Amino acid sequence: MRPDAARGALGLTLCAALAACSNATRPSGPPSASPSPARTGPPAARQSPVAIRIHSQRVGSKYIYLTEQKKSRVVYVLRADSNESIRLAEGAGHSTFTLPHVTFFSGPRTIVADAPLATVEERDRSVLMSGGVHAKTDKGMTLTSDTLRYDDATERLHGEGHVVVTTPQGTELHGDVLDYDMRTTEMHVTGSAP
Repeated sequence: MRPDAARGALGLTLCAALAACSNATRPSGPPSASPSPARTGPPAARQSPVAIRIHSQRVGSKYIYLTEQKKSRVVYVLRADSNESIRLAEGAGHSTFTLPHVTFFSGPRTIVADAPLATVEERDRSVLMSGGVHAKTDKGMTLTSDTLRYDDATERLHGEGHVVVTTPQGTELHGDVLDYDMRTTEMHVTGSAP
């Protein structure tokens, strides 16, 4: 076979192969709307999401960290020995941290809190510390309570149960409930004293 004939045969074979791969049965006009198949079963919004569980463990000096930010401003940094996160869907899940050490920031002010457990809710970005909380402000004031909850929407701390606030001068405030505004540093301790 001559080289020109071989090239021609190869070209015909290539054209035939490309024609076989194309969708020759498709109409040449605009696509027509076809009815969608009828839906069976419950709507997708009502289906139960599959929970995804993630376990993390501190290795040596490598702690588990979670940082919350608002408009490039760090609101809090949580450091813990271990973490179990359960993710249900977009915006729905929570994480439980063991031996959390949380630093809350509001401008130049900080409060550092420690507790046996902390739970962070993804939906509202709240932090609930429990099991006996010990906290200290950058000005030297200390706080103890059974629980301490950080509300991300209002940037307030809410302590409950056996609340004791000690000023740097040694004055103690006792009560059942503490409300502390991180932005203004305004604090209220209410409830019965021991």
